[in-house]
Amino acid sequence: MRALAPDLRRLEQQGHRPEAVARMVADFVAGTCGLLFNTPLDLLIERRLDAELPVLRPLQILSLVQLATEARTGMLNPEIRQVTPQRILRAASACIGAQALFLDHLSGGTTRAWAPYRRLETAELSEKLWRHWQQRQPALTPGDEYDLVDEFADLVGLRDWYVWQPDPGDQPPTDDEPVLEGTSNPELLRAKHPAAVWFLLDALQRYARLSNEDVRQIALEAALLGREGLDYASPDKNYTLRALPGETFSGLELMCLMHAGFKRLAPGEDTGMNLDEPFLTALELFNGESRKT
Repeated sequence: MRALAPDLRRLEQQGHRPEAVARMVADFVAGTCGLLFNTPLDLLIERRLDAELPVLRPLQILSLVQLATEARTGMLNPEIRQVTPQRILRAASACIGAQALFLDHLSGGTTRAWAPYRRLETAELSEKLWRHWQQRQPALTPGDEYDLVDEFADLVGLRDWYVWQPDPGDQPPTDDEPVLEGTSNPELLRAKHPAAVWFLLDALQRYARLSNEDVRQIALEAALLGREGLDYASPDKNYTLRALPGETFSGLELMCLMHAGFKRLAPGEDTGMNLDEPFLTALELFNGESRKT
């Protein structure tokens, strides 16, 4: 989020609401990480299909041309490029350009997928990704393809944007496995309102010492975590924020940090978290403390 701070400010200055910017950037980040993960792996899959099932080549080329056309329509759209953060635009353009180079190579030059990317400032980076993939793929053994993902991420400068999670394999559910409940349960959230008052008061006190930029970083980072679903049924402090190192938070605490942050940045907007009632109570307590001091 710190890396994208100038872009976030620019989007807000263009009139986008803070919570809309949070959702937009969350989608951009998730999409970029997905692209980094899929690009080198998809190229390996397509190469193997071409080698082992050459009878499918005409259909394979047609399918890849359709995908390339869809990608080009989005990637070269001026409006999309205008709102996309520069670091994300650079990585995405480079990866999609590398895919275009692969398609032209696979088709023996009958396609012209690379042509529109040749004019972009990321053309050299696309060629570097493509050459790296060509050099590495002949010697890959099972599992090495995930190292290739990291190598692509290093080349585009986004290796620190994700961490690998262990895959436990197929695990049958157990009766004692906790059930996470998210914001789809308004009754549960209402029952949590008394506790939310104090978390919101703590957030207001914290934010009173911070600039709008610091508040924005905390609220947007919490919003990114919220996209995966926050367990506000549990009091356990299972969440951390890079913007607040050394601290841990429960799901409800994170929701309160988000709500109070967006109310600071855009007071009239609806955050969609059904926390307005406890927020007003917390605000009265906060204002009362301020008057005393």
